Amino acid sequence: MWTFFSEARVRRLSVFFGIVIIAGIFLSAFIRILPSIGIAGLFLTGVGYSLAHKRIAQRAQWPVLGSFILIYLLHAATGIWACFFRNGSGELLLQDLVLQLPLLLLPLSFLLLPTWHEQQRITLWVVLIGCCLLSALGSTVNYFIHYEQIDQGYVRSQVMPTVPDYIRFSLLISMSVLAGAMLLFQKALPAGWRWPVAGAIVLLFIFQHLLAVRSGLLTMYAGGVLLLGWLGWQPKHRKTLLLLITSLAVVAGICLQVFPTLQNRVVNTRYDTELLNFTDAANNHSITARFYSYKVAWIIISEYPIAGVSKIKLDEAVAEQYGYMYPEIEVAHYLLPHNQFLYNLAAYGIVGLLFFLIAFYYPLWVGLRTKNVLLILIYTIVSISFLVEYTLETQIGVLTGIFFILLALIPTTSSRPTATRLAQR
Repeated sequence: MWTFFSEARVRRLSVFFGIVIIAGIFLSAFIRILPSIGIAGLFLTGVGYSLAHKRIAQRAQWPVLGSFILIYLLHAATGIWACFFRNGSGELLLQDLVLQLPLLLLPLSFLLLPTWHEQQRITLWVVLIGCCLLSALGSTVNYFIHYEQIDQGYVRSQVMPTVPDYIRFSLLISMSVLAGAMLLFQKALPAGWRWPVAGAIVLLFIFQHLLAVRSGLLTMYAGGVLLLGWLGWQPKHRKTLLLLITSLAVVAGICLQVFPTLQNRVVNTRYDTELLNFTDAANNHSITARFYSYKVAWIIISEYPIAGVSKIKLDEAVAEQYGYMYPEIEVAHYLLPHNQFLYNLAAYGIVGLLFFLIAFYYPLWVGLRTKNVLLILIYTIVSISFLVEYTLETQIGVLTGIFFILLALIPTTSSRPTATRLAQR
């Protein structure tokens, strides 16, 4: 039985289950269990390999991989404490622990799996780019069929239908564009893949403007500035840097002139920010709704500053404060704090937030020391999303936030001695 888990076969299996995870992110609305199948398959493959070879393949990587497991333990410990001392719901705790399983199983999987070849990791990035392109194509076709209705929806803080939901999809597009650009600049792609990938990231760059999700545009441009800065430090890329900046500026300007969705998003954003002092506007306007979710969060934080109210009691505490402080806001529009840092501060207090920051950002500190540019870019995207969403508190969000960080983080070997390493130089 154990002969099945040869190193070559395990590598192929783990890449396959990685593809299942990526496909599951896009298909979860139709096959909800698909991401879980990918995670379970990846984990069991790692366990099988570890038992067959009687070793932990990535033992040297345990501090950076184990740091994410600490976040899972934070959820477990604070949830158990709330159940025993604050009459928290055991059912809600179980739901949260199941939801957060990627924080436990994915790092353990990569800890147990053998080192991938660089080309195998590149395959997963290309799969992500391909999935984003197909999904963008579907959304674009739907847009042209219903463009009048969708254009007007953007004036009312609505967004065109996407798979997955538009917030996560916009982040995945940012990751695809920046990862694809890194692969091209580092000449890591096989010759036959370069032009298709280049064409795909150009189309995704344009589609990001058609989609016109604020967080998506912000993450793409913020990551782009970092990437251009990195290119500027390398003499071999300086000649093309000015041309690239000019081209991007021209394309962005054309998009602003051509896409009604982007124009309406700008108008909606300006109008929405003018309504912050009108409480009932939170019922219909997303920026105003987020603003009041932050105010509610600060009230809870002031009452439970050290250890927080606990995640499994947060929903109840938020509803109570909304009803007391802002009766003009309808129950259907009560929002949990749309900021991962505020969310954690309200749920876990100052102690829990500091614990989260150390655990989550320790791999970034390692990435800065090892000049892992792609990891820095992915962290930038995820961290910016934290400012406007509780990214790690949904099934697709936690996968988006963790899987691609791990993909950029793990060490790889190259089958070609002259190939450029993507993650570590």
